[in-house]
This record gives sequence, C-alpha cells and structure tokens, in this order.
Amino acid sequence: MMRRTVLVPQVLVPPVLVLLAGGLLAGCAADPGSAGGCGTGAGDRAGEAGFAEVLALSAPTADYAWYPETVTAALPSVTYTGEGVGDGHGSELAAVGRFTGWEPGEPDHPARAMIDLTFAVDEVVDALGDLTMLEGATVTVHVGVDGCADVDRVAEELLGLDDLVLFLDHVGPEPWPPPEWVIGFDGAFLGDVHGDGAITWPVADAIAANNAADHHPETDAGTLEDLRAAAAEERTVELCTD
Repeated sequence: MMRRTVLVPQVLVPPVLVLLAGGLLAGCAADPGSAGGCGTGAGDRAGEAGFAEVLALSAPTADYAWYPETVTAALPSVTYTGEGVGDGHGSELAAVGRFTGWEPGEPDHPARAMIDLTFAVDEVVDALGDLTMLEGATVTVHVGVDGCADVDRVAEELLGLDDLVLFLDHVGPEPWPPPEWVIGFDGAFLGDVHGDGAITWPVADAIAANNAADHHPETDAGTLEDLRAAAAEERTVELCTD
C-alpha cells in the first residue's frame, strides 16, 4: 500500500465538491480580472492566453483537500482512504473522445464564464461502475474559465483538438449514465492524444510553467497504452496527516 501526505489536513471530500469549492474560492474577488479589471494584470493574462493557460489560471487558488501526485493516481481505479474519512477517488470516468460542439453555459460565479462542450465518447478507459454504455454516445462537459478570457477563442481551440482523454466527475441530476460532467481538478486532467498514441497534458504543463510549486500532476502515462495498463490495476493510496 502506498502512503501519501495530505496536501491540506482536512477531511476527505468527494471530488465534485472539491472542484466546486475550488472554483468558488478562486472567484472571491468580486470582479473579473481582480488585479485591475480585464485588460490589466490577471485579466490581461486571461484575455490573451490560449486554452491551456486559461484553464491553468485557477489552479494556484483552488482549495483541495488532497491532490493526485501523478496522472495515473487520478484514475477511478485508484482509491484514496484515510482513518475516519471514508474512501474517495480522483475522478469518476476516464474517457477518450473529442469535442464536437459548444455553447455558452451558465457561470457558477460572477467572475467566471462557462463553456458547455459536447464530448463524443469513443472509449471508456476506466470508470466507477460500468459506464461502457457511454461509448458511442455524447455527453456535456462544462469548462469554467476566468471571466476575462476570450471564451470564443478558448472554445474553438478546444474544438480544434483531435482525440482527447478526459478525467471527469459528474455534476447535476443523477440519471444513469450521467449526462453532465466536469474535467477533474479545474481542467488539469485533459490529455491530448496524438496519432501515434502518445499523450501530452497541456493544462498540467501550463500550471507547471506558471509556477512549478502549484499543484499539478506529474506525467507517468505518456501513451494511451500506459493509461489503459494503469487503469487495469486497482490501487489504494492511504492519506495521512503525519
């Protein structure tokens, strides 16, 4: 059994609740671009940045009870456990597919914008429970961004990507299978799958480029085959506060 140190000594929180809490805390300043409004400071960064940099902006302010140290540690097959806090997972679904369309969504905070993308699922790599019925189906993926970001450009850049692997958590009502999802840990777990099966992680790379000390997953799955192999091995990570 592997042991990891909790990044913030709190109770283990379900991933979706952690994500929502992080998104709200990231927007505590009342107006977009709190360093002077859109066009200056943080607003200028968001307005000019590409999709990976825009998604990376919220990472330093997110309040996570724990954070997967590596890409494969966020797979649904990995269980996080600790005395008195129950079990948790870094994601509920890891799926390969592509974005096929988008429309503006309802932001979860006045300082944020929301992009609702249609994601066509080709393969379920890993999931909590049997979600293979999603293969060949489409789901909605909500992507929250800084309110100063160029939403049209970010959405079009995401649509311009080919195959992707997303680590997702469901949101909203709970029909089965869930139709609405968010990308794990504020968009960090988005992998760009290349024609030869290699995977790059542009949002995680952008987080590290901004500040290597910010929480971001280290890449330990460089190909789709690596990810499939890791998903086949159930693991337990013990959270500890010592």
